[in-house]
Amino acid sequence: MTDGVIKEFEIVRSRDVILDIISSNIVDPLTGEEARKATTHWIFDGFPNPADIGKPAPAGWKFPIIIFDYPEIETENKVVDGSKQEIRDLFRIKTNARTRRAANVLADEIKHILETTGQSQLRTGTLHGPNIISSTDDVDFIGGNKYYIKVLEFEFMRFD
Repeated sequence: MTDGVIKEFEIVRSRDVILDIISSNIVDPLTGEEARKATTHWIFDGFPNPADIGKPAPAGWKFPIIIFDYPEIETENKVVDGSKQEIRDLFRIKTNARTRRAANVLADEIKHILETTGQSQLRTGTLHGPNIISSTDDVDFIGGNKYYIKVLEFEFMRFD
């Protein structure tokens, strides 16, 4: 498990803590010959190269995938037993799949992991939450092939 989040490394460590929680608790929906060798072959920090779809890992990728980028951070000075800063990390986690149901099932699994299974790890990493602040559905195409996107925006809070 990644060390706790500290002010000097807010963006990187916040993402590392949550990525550790998700990747160590999520199960790849692909099985048999389709199964990927590692979780890192389907959780990305940005959309992978569309030209690599279907190629063997690690360069290639198959649906479903999770896109989990670095957070946006909002800070506000508060007075709590002295001067403290309230920090809110806003994460967008996108699930992309060939069917809307598969994208929603994967999003539900991530939500469940963060709200239940990963709570002790979040506290150890000094992140409190998550609060879901928005959810959207979208459709896109790669080379004429339709895929579905479910985006959950999570907010984590902490005081420094």
